[in-house]
Amino acid sequence: MDSYTLHLKLLAKKLSLAFLIFTLTRILFYLFNIHHFSDVSLSLFIYGLRFDAVAIAYLFLPLIVLQLLPFSFRNTKWYQTILSFLFHLGNFIGIVFNLIDLAYFDFTFKRTTTDFFGMIGIGDDFITLLPHYVIDFWYDYLLLIGLLALSYYLHKKITKKSPPKKPYRIKDYGVHSLILVLFTGLTIIAMRGGLQYKPINIINAGQYTKAQNTPIVLNTTFTILKTLFDEKLKPINYYTEEELEEIYTPKTSISDNGLLKDKNVVIIILESFAKEYVGGFNNGKGYTPFIDSLLEESYVLHNAYANGQRSIEALPSILAGLPPLMNANYVVSNYSGSKLDALPKILKDKGYNTSFYHGGANGTMGFNGFVGSIGIDNYFGINEYPEKDKEKDFDGLWGIFDEPYLQYYAKELNQKKVPFFSVLFTISSHHPYPIPDKYKNRFPKGTLPLHESIGYTDLALKHFFETAQKMSWFKNTLFIVTADHSAESETPKYNNRFNQFAIPLFFYDPSETLKGENKQFFQHTDITPSVLSLLGINKNIISFGNNAFSDKEKFIVNYINNTYQIAEGEYFLQLTKEATIGFYHLPSDSLLQTNLVEKNSLDKKHLLAKNKLERKLKAIIQQYNNRLINNNLTYSGE
Repeated sequence: MDSYTLHLKLLAKKLSLAFLIFTLTRILFYLFNIHHFSDVSLSLFIYGLRFDAVAIAYLFLPLIVLQLLPFSFRNTKWYQTILSFLFHLGNFIGIVFNLIDLAYFDFTFKRTTTDFFGMIGIGDDFITLLPHYVIDFWYDYLLLIGLLALSYYLHKKITKKSPPKKPYRIKDYGVHSLILVLFTGLTIIAMRGGLQYKPINIINAGQYTKAQNTPIVLNTTFTILKTLFDEKLKPINYYTEEELEEIYTPKTSISDNGLLKDKNVVIIILESFAKEYVGGFNNGKGYTPFIDSLLEESYVLHNAYANGQRSIEALPSILAGLPPLMNANYVVSNYSGSKLDALPKILKDKGYNTSFYHGGANGTMGFNGFVGSIGIDNYFGINEYPEKDKEKDFDGLWGIFDEPYLQYYAKELNQKKVPFFSVLFTISSHHPYPIPDKYKNRFPKGTLPLHESIGYTDLALKHFFETAQKMSWFKNTLFIVTADHSAESETPKYNNRFNQFAIPLFFYDPSETLKGENKQFFQHTDITPSVLSLLGINKNIISFGNNAFSDKEKFIVNYINNTYQIAEGEYFLQLTKEATIGFYHLPSDSLLQTNLVEKNSLDKKHLLAKNKLERKLKAIIQQYNNRLINNNLTYSGE
């Protein structure tokens, strides 16, 4: 067999092996996350090969070039060892990246991107929790070993036959050079994902299936590669400035007499509390008896949604009206130094004492830096917790258990100068969901790993309010209780691209001045303008949220898998940078099973609604990108 034929065959076999391993990881990803998908067909796994080709072309580029170099020394044993090392290195990286989402997808509902590495680089949480991840996700490591062993065995088998050790003739150099050029060209085409005008991106998976199933078509190596240099936003010009302001503007004017003027404000953010877990929102089926009882005394937002899916995305939305509409997390992005019309800063300027409490390690998620930049003067992490209680109250993982920390928090508030604004972020309902020994087997285990910890945090919240109601500041305080994001789901109602963002959210006013129900849409970014309205702080701000107490039509906006989403009125729309890929009529299709765009079921009413919503979402995106780029997120900056 000619040398060039043998080298080509060897390379083809190695790349085929890489495709086999990628396909196996895709099958494993699907099987481990099968409850997140519906109407899955074999074609999705075939379409996925296109995205695998891109990842494989990048990972194995050094192998491809060195395997085809037109020199006879590549037939030597030492050179073949180098080629074997390059194969196993690329293979190892591909397997590790693709196995991440066997477990992590349950928390984010998207394939991992490079923001994951920025997030784990903040604080020491990842290092501290690594042993527990190894224990809890043991199957990932067994699968890693198994896939590496399989690929090693198959690679050894296909490379049994060594290339002939004979010198090249002039003709050989010419043929080998031509092969190198041709194959390099094919590799570049593979890197682009084909011969189309632009290289394929994450969003191209949407052309093969509905948004909910795109993670099956993608692979994690591809999504990491495609977001590696994707942090900077690009200016958008869908509309002229005049058209833009008419369609949508984040300029918000607060004008209200203030139903709760001069009240203290406390925001309690519950870790990973999906709306699905709260019985008061689900006909009594849930794990939160205390919250259920508190809802009866509160102003309840029945259709509340988080703007993001991670803790690091929650604070900019909740405290500054800024949703996460880009791949990078704002807190660790190039734009994190932007000036914002943030709620803490506005209240601080009005004489409020401002504080933030989190029982985790100082620096977790960059919380301390972010809250300091938006007007919170006092940050309290585990370092500030009383030393005498730290050891007995430590959960061994994240920080201080919720029950003792909430008791400590109540006493801390009792020392604040009024009026005060304070934020508490709980931790116990975060993976791996620790429960104090004295409460083991007290709460319903439920059907998901975190259900027991939800019951524990609910009890901790009950004990907090029992303590706080004895204090002088209690009745003059507005409490806002919400979650940072949703989490795992087990019911079809919440397991879709819209309701997977559903969270509990309610305002509790012990004086009972504010009480009732609101069934309009409400999102995290609505908290800032709504609180300012209740306090009667008349001010012009830049906020991508709505005042819940205004007549303006409310909407929800999200961003996931490079797809923008908006819900307003009766409709839910999904938009990529290229086109609308999803449009649903919520009253008749709450499970999002009938995509009116795909079914061509757009009558005149639907078409008008689609066009209106599409225009609004594009205007929101344009305002968001351009204002972040130009650091124009404060009204004073207009």
